[in-house]
Amino acid sequence: PRFDRKGGRPVQPLRSGSSGPAIDIVIPTVRKDLDVLPYVVYGAKKNIGHPIQNVYIVAPHDHAIRSYCRKHGCTFVDETTILPITKREIDYSVNGIDRSGWLLQQLIKLSGDVLCEREHYLVIDSDTVFIRPNRFVRNGKTVFHTCDEYHLPYFQAYEKLTGLKPVSAKSFCTHYMLFEKSKVAALKKHIEDRWRTDWHQAILQCVDRTDTSGFADYETYGNFVLSAYPGQTELAYWHNRSVRRPLLKQTWRNVETLAKTYNTLSFHSWNDRW
Repeated sequence: PRFDRKGGRPVQPLRSGSSGPAIDIVIPTVRKDLDVLPYVVYGAKKNIGHPIQNVYIVAPHDHAIRSYCRKHGCTFVDETTILPITKREIDYSVNGIDRSGWLLQQLIKLSGDVLCEREHYLVIDSDTVFIRPNRFVRNGKTVFHTCDEYHLPYFQAYEKLTGLKPVSAKSFCTHYMLFEKSKVAALKKHIEDRWRTDWHQAILQCVDRTDTSGFADYETYGNFVLSAYPGQTELAYWHNRSVRRPLLKQTWRNVETLAKTYNTLSFHSWNDRW
């Protein structure tokens, strides 16, 4: 990899060989993540071992994010054009904490089947950076990465939404996931047949509104695919490290060493621990 050692920022990556199905990349973001976004895009272009057709940056209308997209060959998508509802129409606050934007981003991720051109699309959270090579289709199977998280409201919301028992003993909340449009469409149809309403409205009805994290898109899609398409997936551990955001540039200078141990780095804005 090539890095600007002085500034600790990525420069244009040299693409290694890629194979498997071509994919689109979807990165929902907001202004507070703009400092991390160049690293997220760099890490994806450098380390995702699939031909990448489009990189969609989905965000509120923001001149700085639009400018970044123009300069770096990404497609800006105004988040208000993705769904028939907007953030203002999502009533989700817990103890005075507004979580409507957080939930909207999850609905955006599940809307890749109408946004993307390719059958496969990789969603990456805008605070998580790939630092070593990854492929998400192997021997004809989709590779789902898993982590150690267990948050009960995620699984309760999934069961309420789909009527299905969670089948994975591992969590899929790794801050990224490869989706297939046909399987996303099948999930939505399953939800709409069960609830007799639009899929996003059903999700809004199933969110645990006593919890600040009352629904999980990755948990929902992962468990549905394991149930509805047995034998079509492989599971692999995520190997992630969470890093305080003020240490972003300092950490980036050591990224080659970190890549020997970790697959991704997450610079969560809420994380105040190393």
